[in-house]
Amino acid sequence: MQGQKESGRTGLKRYLTTFNFMDDNKKKKPVYKNPKSIEDIQRSIFKPTGLRKKDFRGFTQDGQEELAEWDIKGGKARYPKSKQAKIDRKKKKKETGLSVMPTPPKLGVSQAKNIDALGFMLQQENWKREKEGKEKLAELDFSLSDYARVRGYNDKQIARGGEFYNELKRDLFTGAYTTYRLDRVIIDGKEYIAHGLPNIYILLEPKNKKNNWKIKYNEPYRDYYLNGKQYYPILLKAIQDKGTDKEKGFLYFFFKLVMRYTSTGDFKTQLKVSTLLENIKARDAVKERPQEAFKVLAECIYYTATHYKAIKEVRFFDSGKCEKVKVITDLEKFKSWNYEDFKKEVLANLKIQDIREVLISFNTPQEKLEGTGETGQTGQDRAII
Repeated sequence: MQGQKESGRTGLKRYLTTFNFMDDNKKKKPVYKNPKSIEDIQRSIFKPTGLRKKDFRGFTQDGQEELAEWDIKGGKARYPKSKQAKIDRKKKKKETGLSVMPTPPKLGVSQAKNIDALGFMLQQENWKREKEGKEKLAELDFSLSDYARVRGYNDKQIARGGEFYNELKRDLFTGAYTTYRLDRVIIDGKEYIAHGLPNIYILLEPKNKKNNWKIKYNEPYRDYYLNGKQYYPILLKAIQDKGTDKEKGFLYFFFKLVMRYTSTGDFKTQLKVSTLLENIKARDAVKERPQEAFKVLAECIYYTATHYKAIKEVRFFDSGKCEKVKVITDLEKFKSWNYEDFKKEVLANLKIQDIREVLISFNTPQEKLEGTGETGQTGQDRAII
């Protein structure tokens, strides 16, 4: 992708990490090591395809500030009415003032990619600072064209400009102005209701378009980036991929989930398919119907395996004891399988009727662990197809 090449016109240093997915040509790919805590927050506040008009709950008062309030999973998102023009779509010339129904803040896959793109850029800058013997910072200075490249736009598109710049700005403003209340937050094993969870960063928008933008991360996000201890990889290619935007946002969330649960290089983590569907923001209609659940899961597996080469094997288990396992090494099957054939070839051997009840795990293309056998675990009744 053009966004992965070093360009003399951009201040962003595109040095690659040493992370390797062991693809056919053995090329090393640029990877962002995402803090687990950032991902947990994303999963808490984002909806499958973003917010809709039906999610709007009206305006509320916070001191002198009037806030637009939106329902999100497990809580509320709030956006200052005074900043509404920053994210509102262009209005017809005849319209004046702010719309009665404000445009929703971008809290879907586009915002997830915004957070990950900025995190990638921050990572590059901090690696450069550490190499120079300087301390890491939780702030970033960048041009809008630098940011656009990380989001997957090439030099020709950037030079031409267009509506995509306004959408990127809406992402940046959403991260800067939206605050949250979450009904269930776990800290040190204790459950809390989080009131006034702050916007992710302070955004400094240049009045002169030729100048750089700046962000400074707020707490607790600042601490996550500077002192986080648990990380998992995200390919830059996935952040840039336009095929996982909008209605296909579940593909991006699935890829991130796969990388999170396979980053240790073994098969010790299994996930119930119903939980997986919840985590990737699948629609309720998908979660409620086994056939639809399988259709989405199959699409996710095939897309991630073919576009990113990030899955080598998929395994299905009968229970948490993992006594029976079905190992799928021919991932092309997920392109052609229908649900009835899948049940006969996979679920029947595990004595499971519903795809949502089976446990699943993934193996990324990497060297096998010594002494663990073909699938990374021993002592199992397993069948390989």
